Amino acid sequence: MGIFELPEGYREIKRVNLQKNVKLAGLLNVGAVVIMIALFFIAVQFVPFSFSIAAENLTSAVLNLAKVLQHLLGMLLAIFLYIAAHELVHGICIKKYSGKKAKYGFTGMYAYAGSDAYFNKRQYIVIALAPIVLFGLAFFLLTLLLPQEWFWYVYLLQMINLSGAVGDMYITGLMCRLPSDVLITDAGVEMVMYSRAE
Repeated sequence: MGIFELPEGYREIKRVNLQKNVKLAGLLNVGAVVIMIALFFIAVQFVPFSFSIAAENLTSAVLNLAKVLQHLLGMLLAIFLYIAAHELVHGICIKKYSGKKAKYGFTGMYAYAGSDAYFNKRQYIVIALAPIVLFGLAFFLLTLLLPQEWFWYVYLLQMINLSGAVGDMYITGLMCRLPSDVLITDAGVEMVMYSRAE
């Protein structure tokens, strides 16, 4: 079903390793921060963002602080579950096109789903963008359907979804500029592109 041997006549034309290419990784991280800040300032125009632990007495202040900490822990859990789900969607697409389960891992900088298979341009773009589109639509609908007090919880996940996918968007843009016969293999930490084109 999938391609696991490079076809004859193909040669390497591009290699991207975000762990070794510190400059590119830095630029993508700056891009992610810019996207997150822009999304925050867009949303705050429509839904104010604030929280307070101020209270009339010490007991109330402690209870308010406990609520804030509870919300923060809940948010951290939601972020962890989102990251796992994001990589799972990549993995489901990898399995669909290769016939083999994806390999999952964590580098210390980011989580990944990788494969030994070679994917064509269309397949890889679907693999790369599927989580952004799927969760982007889901979070957008939730911000419309849930009560306003839930807005910032869901929108924070949307901010992470869009800003955290800057690497996927970069590789997608790169793939769009490569020859139509391009094949790519993505081990999770390194992507290598091949083509017959001169």
